[in-house]
Amino acid sequence: MAGLMAALALRESGAFSTIDVFEQTRTPSTAGAGLNIPPNGARLCRWLGVDLDGGDPKGPDGAVDGGRAAILHETRMVWEDGSITRKPLDHNTSAGDNAGFHHMHRLDLLMALHKRVLDFAPATGVSCPIQIHMARRLEAVSQDDESVTATFSDGTIETGDLLIGADGVNSRVLDAVWPGTSTRRWTEVVVYRGLVKRVRVAAARKPDGSPLDHNPIETMSMDSRETPTAQTLTYWVRGGELLNVWLAYYEPNADEFEREEGDSFPADREEMVGNMSAAFAGDPRHDDVVALTSLMENPTKWGLYDRDALENWTEGRVGLVGDAAHPMLPTFGQGAAQALEDAAALGKCFELHGSDIYRALLHYERVRYYRATRFQFASKFLFKHLEPADSPERQQILAAVNERDYPVFDHTERAGSDDSWIYAFDAREIGDKLPLRKLGPWDFRSRTEALSARQEIARSLWKPAKPSTGDRPVTREELAQHTSFDDCWVVIRGKVYDFTEWKDHHPGGPFVARMYGGKDATSEFGDYHSRLAERHMEQFCVGPLVGAPAERAGAPSR
Repeated sequence: MAGLMAALALRESGAFSTIDVFEQTRTPSTAGAGLNIPPNGARLCRWLGVDLDGGDPKGPDGAVDGGRAAILHETRMVWEDGSITRKPLDHNTSAGDNAGFHHMHRLDLLMALHKRVLDFAPATGVSCPIQIHMARRLEAVSQDDESVTATFSDGTIETGDLLIGADGVNSRVLDAVWPGTSTRRWTEVVVYRGLVKRVRVAAARKPDGSPLDHNPIETMSMDSRETPTAQTLTYWVRGGELLNVWLAYYEPNADEFEREEGDSFPADREEMVGNMSAAFAGDPRHDDVVALTSLMENPTKWGLYDRDALENWTEGRVGLVGDAAHPMLPTFGQGAAQALEDAAALGKCFELHGSDIYRALLHYERVRYYRATRFQFASKFLFKHLEPADSPERQQILAAVNERDYPVFDHTERAGSDDSWIYAFDAREIGDKLPLRKLGPWDFRSRTEALSARQEIARSLWKPAKPSTGDRPVTREELAQHTSFDDCWVVIRGKVYDFTEWKDHHPGGPFVARMYGGKDATSEFGDYHSRLAERHMEQFCVGPLVGAPAERAGAPSR
């Protein structure tokens, strides 16, 4: 999906004479069941002529057709006491363009993209045609000052001006150009995915034969039921003809997922029903969950992993988009939208810089990196077993920021309510000149109130009995010895900080320690901290990381 959208956006830029898309599979994959294209992604599809809503909702799978989206009215949270809270979906957003939320079968979106790309096939005679090549598995990438070359497993070799890796969480472009830089982490969460026909949802019954307490057939909504270690999420796709069912539960010892990330396999129905029954044991919502679980057709089982943020997405004539650049957990509902945003920004950067490949790619990375990284980071903490409780200090900061940092289906409201930064955002607005490098994911917006709250808190932050001196160089080998939650060092802008005691006293400490022990946490910090807070941080600085990239070693000049 990211590759087809990138091809459309690059063609729109007017910077290229031909575009080729290479796909490793022989036929489009149906894996993944449902997904959401929120307004920040939908407005970009509309711009490029991708039809999310057209087509026959009762038509066959795999039809090159419109996206057949379901436009939902609301989200519902079904609470443990049986009560329901409802929130209407804001399809217009503060952007005022009615871009809307589009809930879709993954294959329908893929086919809608294929349909638009076929409008520019070589046989049509258009300028800058787009050619799709199936069954081309990448083996190697090489480049020089003049071109970049891709070698495929069938022996074919292709050379061009630019190579964009849109090949997902197991990106072979990433492995070829940045070998060994991306490590995966098991989240200890297992997910079941599947679809249910509308007629079967309407007839759904509890195990005792009684009607469901809250049947999804009642409304065009996205419904969520959560416990501290499990979640069910249901929503309509294909115009309301299919119900997408997403089931997640905490399973720390799932040995079967010691395999290549991204793999899924058919779920054993008896096991699936048993696991979800156990996950909601004793919960009043148990029977509804078991009933919906038992109706899923051809369900698949997935293990969820996350990856650390990369330091950069571009190298020479090569760039990454979508999950290849910033794979994120599905908890925020932004994975597909961020890939679409990447594509749009990439096209606009080439429209601005033309044949200057290096400048266009650098511009792309600078306008996209920290926004996508913010979603990547936030998606990790929407599983309750990963998310430490908010301290009063962190609650004060979140209230001051007044920005929504949770998905539309979460009614907990742990932070602010302003979601314009998410849904009203337009990735085509890249500016008219190469931007400065940003220092953190919050650097794209006004931080006056947030920094004011941070400064107030910083005046009373906990201090260690014996502050670090910050002058002892740390090798990567030594850093690797301090990676646990109870013995935690992290890297921020090329310097190593000891979080071991600090994490229990600092507003953001537990979050960072859980995810970034022994790794780079610049994406969580950066400019979000005031100078007063940075001076406080110095007390925990062990010293510079030996071999850290030069630009990370200190704040870049403004």
